[in-house]
Amino acid sequence: MGITDRIERRLKLHDLRVLMSVVQAGSMSKAAERLGTAQPALSRSIAELEHALGVRLLDRSPRGVEATDYGRALIKRGIAVFDELRQGVKDIEFLSDPTAGELRIGAGEAIANGPVLAVIEQLSRQYPRISIHLMTGAVEKLCDELAERTIEMAIIRLAEPSLIGSSLSRICSTIDSS
Repeated sequence: MGITDRIERRLKLHDLRVLMSVVQAGSMSKAAERLGTAQPALSRSIAELEHALGVRLLDRSPRGVEATDYGRALIKRGIAVFDELRQGVKDIEFLSDPTAGELRIGAGEAIANGPVLAVIEQLSRQYPRISIHLMTGAVEKLCDELAERTIEMAIIRLAEPSLIGSSLSRICSTIDSS
């Protein structure tokens, strides 16, 4: 059976979400509590994933559970999958009502308190059903947020133009590897 068949027939989004929750919680019991389900159901989901992929995804110890290298690789891609699905739902919402939605902007502190805030206020008056979130921070932090897709745009002023190349290169390589 090829990898495409295994993905289509055996990998379930629910099981992937369970794996991500277990690793984030650090234990099966904490993840079960957070997800509002029984621990055996989580163990079964993890076992099905491990069987479908033919590798161990978690290391279990008295201190809890941690992802193996295989588990970390799957979780990294799982984050991208769920992000893409969220973006797809947002796209559908936008298509059904282009005057509503959410926009997450990052900006340096000085720029945020001046021109960016003025533009946000104007947009909010013109499109009251769009929720605009503003995050402030240093250039490196905002570049990381862009790469992790927690913001859609960053408005920054660079004191050193050479930072543009390294930051954009890092963002583009992060996005390309997703």
